[in-house]
Amino acid sequence: MFEVGFLGTNAPLYMDMITVYFALLPFLMGIAILMAIKKRYKLHYIMQLWIYIVSIVFVVIFEIGIRMSGGFNAFIEGSITDYDGMTTFLIVHIVIAIISVVLWSKLIYSATKEYKRNHKRITSHKKLGKIIYAGMSITSVMGVSIYYFLFVCAGKIEI
Repeated sequence: MFEVGFLGTNAPLYMDMITVYFALLPFLMGIAILMAIKKRYKLHYIMQLWIYIVSIVFVVIFEIGIRMSGGFNAFIEGSITDYDGMTTFLIVHIVIAIISVVLWSKLIYSATKEYKRNHKRITSHKKLGKIIYAGMSITSVMGVSIYYFLFVCAGKIEI
């Protein structure tokens, strides 16, 4: 997992895998949302649950990998990216990600509980679902951007 990945940068394999997954996440969530729009609620639920579980697993792998690789500072050392600017960007990314995942967790728990109790379609979470989709999409774009700044821009010198 710590060998060089497949995206042609010096990033570790786990970082490439996670970046590709999170680049696809808004599309995966969009397909799951489309299932609800098409009134395929059970498929919507199953897809959302699996996307959520896989996302949490990737975050855990990411966090373990980052700690074992020396943390943010080890990665920014090889980049020409401004430390203070990237740190601020990273903090904003983390805040949006945490809020989105907490809301997503709450939504999945409450929708599952309500569905099991009533065995029917849940309409009460549509607005929160839109907020979560926006938050996770922003988180994904920011995460891919961080990868770009730390690994694609690494060693590039602007003239």
